[in-house]
Amino acid sequence: MSQERPQRVSSSDICVDQVIQRVGKKITLGLPLGLGKPIRFANALYQRAKADPSIELHIVTALSLLPPTPSEGLEKRFMDPFVARLYGDIPELAYARDVLNRKLPDNVKVSEFFFLAGNFLNHPEQQRRYICTNYTHAMRDLIALGVNVVGQLVAPDTDPDYPQQFSLSCNPDLSLDLFQNLRAAETDDKPIVLVAECNSNLPFFGPDAAVAATTFDLVLHNKETEYPLFSVPHTPISAQDHMIGFYASSLLQDGGTLQVGIGSLGSALIYSTCLRHQNNTHWQQLYRNLKVAERFPVAEEYGGTAPFKKGLYGCSEMMVDGFIHLLEAGILSRKVYPDAELQEQINQGVLDPKHSDDPRLQQGVVMHGGFYLGPRDFYHKLAQLTGEQRQHICMSSVNYINDLNDHRFGDQRLKVAQRVAGRFINSAMQCTLDGAAVSDGLEDGRVLSGVGGQYNFVAMAHELKGARSILTLRSTRTSGAQTLSNILFSYGHCTIPRHLRDIVITEYGIADLRGKADEQVYLALIRIADSRFQPGLLKQAQKAGKVAQDFSLPAQWRNNTPQAIKQALKDFQQKALFPAFPFGCDFTDDELKIGKALKHLKARTSTRFGKVKTLFQSLIYGSAGESYASLLQRMQLNKVHGVKAWLDRRVLILGLKKAGI
Repeated sequence: MSQERPQRVSSSDICVDQVIQRVGKKITLGLPLGLGKPIRFANALYQRAKADPSIELHIVTALSLLPPTPSEGLEKRFMDPFVARLYGDIPELAYARDVLNRKLPDNVKVSEFFFLAGNFLNHPEQQRRYICTNYTHAMRDLIALGVNVVGQLVAPDTDPDYPQQFSLSCNPDLSLDLFQNLRAAETDDKPIVLVAECNSNLPFFGPDAAVAATTFDLVLHNKETEYPLFSVPHTPISAQDHMIGFYASSLLQDGGTLQVGIGSLGSALIYSTCLRHQNNTHWQQLYRNLKVAERFPVAEEYGGTAPFKKGLYGCSEMMVDGFIHLLEAGILSRKVYPDAELQEQINQGVLDPKHSDDPRLQQGVVMHGGFYLGPRDFYHKLAQLTGEQRQHICMSSVNYINDLNDHRFGDQRLKVAQRVAGRFINSAMQCTLDGAAVSDGLEDGRVLSGVGGQYNFVAMAHELKGARSILTLRSTRTSGAQTLSNILFSYGHCTIPRHLRDIVITEYGIADLRGKADEQVYLALIRIADSRFQPGLLKQAQKAGKVAQDFSLPAQWRNNTPQAIKQALKDFQQKALFPAFPFGCDFTDDELKIGKALKHLKARTSTRFGKVKTLFQSLIYGSAGESYASLLQRMQLNKVHGVKAWLDRRVLILGLKKAGI
């Protein structure tokens, strides 16, 4: 504890030597969620533990990122070049790969409180080691587990505006408070070590995320071993997703607050929000076509249809790439200030920030985020922000962002003043007719991902005046050759309990559930279910006595079909609106075509009969001329050797033909 901080080293092995010297061989290593893991240090410590069985290493973290591992055959031919292009220069997180391959040594264990979705569904060891906790409780639980070493990727202490300070940049979420609490509890008998690994590819963010260099015991800095940031590719936005995003955009109030999660549903919301602001004529046309105000009065009561004059303020545990698109569009522009009295005066119209010389107004920000993770072009945009733009983004503690409790960065009064007209928008996998939502696991207890901060924001929406929690979900999913409803009568697990029900959106509309009687709730959710499943859901509800026996489905409810969604967007998509990749794409044009064919083949071969039929048809129709030459070359099938490659080629060509390419 008495050593001068920080000690700077250029070798990860020396860094590990120092850690063991200070805390011994029983190490509980805390690592940030997602991007902020110091890969060089983490790998060196893990390799040391593999080589020395006397070391007891327990890694406690969340969302350990790895490149995808494709299956053999066409998927591997398609994915290998893509994976090499995106991740070839990034060292792999060694412990995470060994966890996935079930090769951890006996002296190492890994516990996570949030999984990469679905990665460990059939991994009993990781299911047993999963830690179920709200994001705001994760720091408490890390300390209780005895964390004595923390590793963190940081932006170097070279920013002239923040002398002798590192930036936690992508992950101040838990670390800001964890560092402070660990230091407060440290004793000579129970030392801790905080390790920073510098990477100049991380953009420097403050003010909250900037910490004194003396925060850390050890700083690993070697420009020659730096690596690019791990990216998450853009995902395509389907017509189904676009419709969900459109309905959600109609609930945003100008001058309000926005939280949104990762994925295509979040991206769809961002796209429609930009459309509402930048191309309001077309946005309004779809709004009228769908009769949103008439069918779903909550949109008129709580939302808006005009462009954003006052702008939005972002308050989101995850700063998704969509917030940068909102910033570029001029939507993310409502500044909030770290002074409750000042903020209240602005809210009341007593003080106009545009016509005041109050020095406190220089501290305004348009975004509070806990962590970020996204596509490569997102990182590029962050790096290209001007100094002034960067000052308007405050990466901060998740315990400041995710609830209303007093915090050193601001008390409840300030948070309430800042978070006007909050819209906290998260995705769910399933919803039951009583309004409970399933977002993180299955009814047999297995975990797909984790609760993260979803519960925090849902609960906060019920506490803040004028705020709403909005859960988005697709009305159906496919499992093999089956189409299943995501709106269910009941389910043996929930992430959000029914007493916190609020707004649910599917591609078929908006269900306003807050404060409603059960019959109204059940019918509102049946109304936005896929019409193939409405009769069955109604029958179950009536059998349970939740809906009157004489109720019958109105005619206007019974057109909830995929064909209706396609028809609703058809004219707009012909004008290049609502595209699959509005914010960029990591795939080439040829890869998109191949991907479409492979998706088609996957659906066709989901059953044994389908596999046999596809193989048979490929023998008959699997030949082609020069029209597919570039696609075959991309798949290394322009020249084939051996029966397996010959058959792969014919199956691919069949898929391309059936997909209309």
